[in-house]
Amino acid sequence: STSKNARSRSYEIVRCRAGEWWSASVGEADEVITAAVGNFDNEPEPALLKLATGSLSGKLRVYRPRQRGYSLEDLLLEAALELPVLQLAAGRLTADSSKLTLAVLHPRALSVYRLVGSGGGSDDGPSYHALECIFSHALERPSYNLLVGTASGSGDFACVQSMDGLLTLLEKERAQPPCQLSKFLLPGPLTYCANTDALLTFNSQLEVDCYRRAHFAPSPASTHPRLQVDWSVPVGEHVTALLVARLSRGMAASQVDIVVVAERLLLYIKENGSIRNQKRLDYSACCAAAHSVDGSSQQRLVVGGRTGAVMVYSDMELLWAARLPGPPATLGVHRFGQQPGLLLSLLYDGTTTLSYLGTTPPPPGAVGAAESKQLNYEAMDAEHRRLLGVIREASTTRPEPAGGISLRAEVPLRCDERGSGEGAEELPALTVRLMAAHSGVAPADDVSMVASCAPPLFLAADHIVLPPLIAGDPPAAVPLVFRARPDELPVDLSATVVVNYSAGGELRCASCELRLPLRLVADPVEPLKTSGFRLTIETNRPPLPLGALFEDMVVDAASAAAEGAALSIVYGCGLDATVLASKKERGRYRVCSSRFEGLWLLTDELVRRLRAHGEGEAGASDGGFAVWYEDSLPLREYFEAIDDHLASRRALVDAKAELEQRARQLRAVEKRLLVRLKDRVPAPIASLEALLEGSHHQLLELAHRAEEHQAQLRFHAARVSAGTRLLLLLLRLKFRLGDEEERLLEAHLSPLTSFSEEASDGWEERTAAALTHLLHHGLKKRGTGAEPSASPSQGAQAPLAMPADAAKVKKSITLVCDRLNKGSRPGKGGAQAAAPGSWEPPGKEAG
Repeated sequence: STSKNARSRSYEIVRCRAGEWWSASVGEADEVITAAVGNFDNEPEPALLKLATGSLSGKLRVYRPRQRGYSLEDLLLEAALELPVLQLAAGRLTADSSKLTLAVLHPRALSVYRLVGSGGGSDDGPSYHALECIFSHALERPSYNLLVGTASGSGDFACVQSMDGLLTLLEKERAQPPCQLSKFLLPGPLTYCANTDALLTFNSQLEVDCYRRAHFAPSPASTHPRLQVDWSVPVGEHVTALLVARLSRGMAASQVDIVVVAERLLLYIKENGSIRNQKRLDYSACCAAAHSVDGSSQQRLVVGGRTGAVMVYSDMELLWAARLPGPPATLGVHRFGQQPGLLLSLLYDGTTTLSYLGTTPPPPGAVGAAESKQLNYEAMDAEHRRLLGVIREASTTRPEPAGGISLRAEVPLRCDERGSGEGAEELPALTVRLMAAHSGVAPADDVSMVASCAPPLFLAADHIVLPPLIAGDPPAAVPLVFRARPDELPVDLSATVVVNYSAGGELRCASCELRLPLRLVADPVEPLKTSGFRLTIETNRPPLPLGALFEDMVVDAASAAAEGAALSIVYGCGLDATVLASKKERGRYRVCSSRFEGLWLLTDELVRRLRAHGEGEAGASDGGFAVWYEDSLPLREYFEAIDDHLASRRALVDAKAELEQRARQLRAVEKRLLVRLKDRVPAPIASLEALLEGSHHQLLELAHRAEEHQAQLRFHAARVSAGTRLLLLLLRLKFRLGDEEERLLEAHLSPLTSFSEEASDGWEERTAAALTHLLHHGLKKRGTGAEPSASPSQGAQAPLAMPADAAKVKKSITLVCDRLNKGSRPGKGGAQAAAPGSWEPPGKEAG
């Protein structure tokens, strides 16, 4: 209870800002990223600490804050080093170890400087300061960070970590041969523990590693010997700071803590690698620093958060919290002037601030200002009237401006030559030239063209940006390259092109529908004898030679096809189809295929070409060309495809449910392992690693199985789509449906069966619901009166769900075919009713 109350009080304190004692900013153009504190000019006691900052532009500045508020006399030195400054550090790195120096890390060099003061002699110290370079060491690899440590008995040394994990030690102005970290992918924080004479760093496996400095010895067998890890401690999070301090209570005078500050974790590690204490943080930490307390051997920890808050800890207890102007990149506690305990913070915007750990209350009106704001009802009413006027103007129907972009497609009958590349370059391609011409007064700007087609067709580039089009200029020719994947059944050869543009400040669009040739998805072969599925299309004209109907397909076929007896094609997926022409006077054409779904595309192409040829005839004495279908509808084969599609959906749902169950099991095992990892006293994992490996292996197998079910669902969806399109075509030919009647029927019996990841709303239940509505409202029995009133239960229908079987949708399709056979026609209230058997094709008697 006491700790909870203290914790809540600390968050109330965060609302207060830390008091600013001194601040310096250099502007956004100079990005300051590092700072160091020390008596760099080696001023005699009582000496004042200096503050050095470095920037990526190579500017080094040295300040001497003496009193509250920044003044021009505080800036002792500003030097341009001509190289980016990555990090600054203070240490005695020269042969004369009594003098403090400033180490400057550049991308490819480490330079050590001494700050020299001259002139003056007043109480304020020297009046002029200069920077003197003592030595500079070129680095073999690009550097990442710098560490300056104090080893017992040998003085200070510097260690540079490169971007690829190479450590270079410099001591007494001499560099040792570099050594390579053993477990390295990306560089991390680096610190030094003098008690064990070891370097500590953080690797990409989310572990803290310890390397003994005694192992930094040259090896004759390798240019860069690989260091051996003394011990490792898993952290499980990204570490933002590594420190060595005395924070834990009750430690011996010779012991220290290795402090690991992660994003959401505070961890204290003993010198031998065992965990001493840990604490979960409810904020995201970005930096940390330790500082001493007068009269005590125990230190305190200052942690900066990404929200700008600064937390002060004694051991694991939160003592104080305050808010800075922004998130700090560097923190420290030092004595400047005569003021002890000042908090040094380097913000990400380059501002260097010295703050005191007290707080400044928020300015008046910062809290509760929104509640005291008076509402201006007159301004609100004026804004409401203005918005109503904008809505009224936008909803007003205006006449369509004259002129615009017109589209014309030039579709060749032959495919392009196949490329010799790999992947899509080997697939058959067809280049369609789309001509875009502008006839408006204002030029067409921001012209973008989008093309779409149904699988397995695809475009090399489906979005094209065109330059502005001006009236009177030649039409812009845009090539559209269509290709077909060979692993799927083609069901639709149509493509749509939409052009969006702006003319005279108004957004407009133009569209174009085109049909791709059959040769893109099928190749002619020798006539095949197919004994599978077949249907017969009849006309009131003598049979036409297939060489005249399919001129683009028989150019490479056998002589039998060229004479008009038969034509066989093979789709890219391997399915075959054949069309046979009758040798009698009566125009009959038989379409055969080894699979039911293979009948659709060739039948549709045959009917289209017969109608195009018949409409081109003139002077017919029998009332015009007609084509019809007389045999029974292939409902049994169509229903088998629906059953297979529904079974594939159910198999995919079951596979996903099992996959989700195994994923939950894997997450549970991972959480349990993480709990064991975070324990202060680690416990045995009790074969959890075997359970984790087995769960992961099962998860991969189930994922592969789910992918196989998705491929099967795509296959059966294409089968149902082809069967639906074929049934709609046969219904139109058998019952002579008009264009509007066919459109209404297709809207309820949709051939769009593209599968979705959400299996709860599929084609079967949507089609069953749509056909039920059609039977009740648009396809009633003959002789019924007005539309039946909706029952109360129909007002709130239950949501669609995957059915157990396809009986309902098959029954609805059968009823629709029966109603059409009895003379009903889809329309408004079923008013378009024809007498059953009253229609005879024109010229049928003559056949």
